[in-house]
Amino acid sequence: MDLDDLRSFAQVVRHGGFSAAERATGERKAKLSRRVARLEQVLGVRLIERSTRNLRVTDVGREIYRQCETIAEGIDATQAIAARARSQISGNLRIACPPGLARYLRTDVFARFLLLYPDVHLEMHISSQRIDLIQERFDAAFRVDIDTVHDQALTMHQLGRLDRILVAAPAVAAQAAATTIVSLAGLPTLSVGEHVEHDEWLLMNGQGRQHVVAHHPRFCSNDSATVRDAAVAGLGVALLSSAACSVELQQGRLVHVLPDWRTSEGIVHVLFTARTGMSPTLRAFIDYVAESFPSLTGGPLA
Repeated sequence: MDLDDLRSFAQVVRHGGFSAAERATGERKAKLSRRVARLEQVLGVRLIERSTRNLRVTDVGREIYRQCETIAEGIDATQAIAARARSQISGNLRIACPPGLARYLRTDVFARFLLLYPDVHLEMHISSQRIDLIQERFDAAFRVDIDTVHDQALTMHQLGRLDRILVAAPAVAAQAAATTIVSLAGLPTLSVGEHVEHDEWLLMNGQGRQHVVAHHPRFCSNDSATVRDAAVAGLGVALLSSAACSVELQQGRLVHVLPDWRTSEGIVHVLFTARTGMSPTLRAFIDYVAESFPSLTGGPLA
């Protein structure tokens, strides 16, 4: 049964005829007649008795008309709910973000968004682990990767880029003052990852020269924040995204070692399940973070 056929039948009955319904709705009389005839065929009953000049609604037609009115009210209410959902920026958002990037975006970015939209409730899950958005019911997840390979079931929106730099506590940096890129492996090092006994850092300088630093890290963790804290404690030189250590660099607890050398930039993007049907709340959040994100140089937020 076609809902449009029910609507057409209800319009004909409500306005007292096909011509009147045509004038009221703008839908052609012939089309209204076809829809009513199709509805009668599907139901197997006569709804309207027609003559050259008159139209009479049958008893069963009047009963079905009353049901049509109830159905129409329900449809209108449903459409109104959907329209409000499309237009209102409100409700809950569940977002996943790596620790280093969360520090880079800083709490005030999220706070300003919530102040701008007071009906939004934000849950920020900070984790170094990859999140399954669908299985774990997240609306979106921020990631930093060296490439753009991702789950084809997800939509990706690129926000910008962040580079990774060599950092160390001031005391370790003093030891590294006379160090060259070739002798860097002779210093104690720290790595981001699991079960890292041997690691390699592919670094490049401003002239485009590349050098691979093969080293045996004395400490490793899959959490970049933990590696950063180990570097602050003076355990060695770490290769971290500028996002993960921007605060410590500003405070002087970490120093940029061999500043002419850095790695390829990491691509910062946000993943979500579908662009079609995206809630206005999630769209507003992504747009706000994208506007707040720095230029592609990876500098600090304004």
